[in-house]
Amino acid sequence: MLIAGWLWCLAGGTLAGLLAGLLGIGGGLVVVPLLVFLLPMLGVSAELVMPTAIATSLATICMTTLSASRAHAKHGQVDSFWVKRLIPGLVLGAAAGALLATVIDPIWLKRIFAAVMILLSIRMLMPSREGEPLVNAPYVVVASGGTAIGLLSALVGIGGGALTVPFLQRLQLPVRRAIAVSSVASLTIAISAVLMFLLLGQLHLREQPSAILGYINLQAWLGISIASVLVAPLGARLTQRLPVRRLQQIFAGFLVIVGVHLLQG
Repeated sequence: MLIAGWLWCLAGGTLAGLLAGLLGIGGGLVVVPLLVFLLPMLGVSAELVMPTAIATSLATICMTTLSASRAHAKHGQVDSFWVKRLIPGLVLGAAAGALLATVIDPIWLKRIFAAVMILLSIRMLMPSREGEPLVNAPYVVVASGGTAIGLLSALVGIGGGALTVPFLQRLQLPVRRAIAVSSVASLTIAISAVLMFLLLGQLHLREQPSAILGYINLQAWLGISIASVLVAPLGARLTQRLPVRRLQQIFAGFLVIVGVHLLQG
């Protein structure tokens, strides 16, 4: 099982890294379902599978989005104006979301994640909006949006790109710039949530297995992170060449299938 576990983690990390760079998402929509399937095989108890999957997903997103953010910055797409306006709300929301993820019943947490997957897939299928950036958008709107995105993202273990990109497009930011800013936003969410999960793990888990740090499974984190970091820059380069809209539609179909399966499980 050890070799099979590493192979699953590497495969999941490859797909997560590609999507992180290509679509501006953290990869959690792929990693969390993978970990829900994989963690019981690694000896994680049933009541800890969902919070561990979420925390480990966010830990891998730290690595994936760091790599993707650097790649987007090299292409000159990261808009510091929007990054600075989003970060305070993202940090606050992510910390709150991580806290909620450790107290909500794992069955309901799984259902919430599945529902979010399906809703995000529907959102991806809706028409995109582009235009000139609305730099005069009220700060409270941007801060509130960032807080909501951070909370929901940390609660279900995603980087938030599937929420941040359409939010920025609603503010008339061009899609490729929105994807680049989303990578930085996802990194902010992941770091904030992971720090909270580490703290909560020390407080809540009196007897931690050797492979777990806080709520983070180290074997899964390492395997997924290695692959995703290597592949994320490739995804970022492909945004300049591939039809992003068509890829979003394909990925949305994938989310619906996985979300329905989780709801039935």
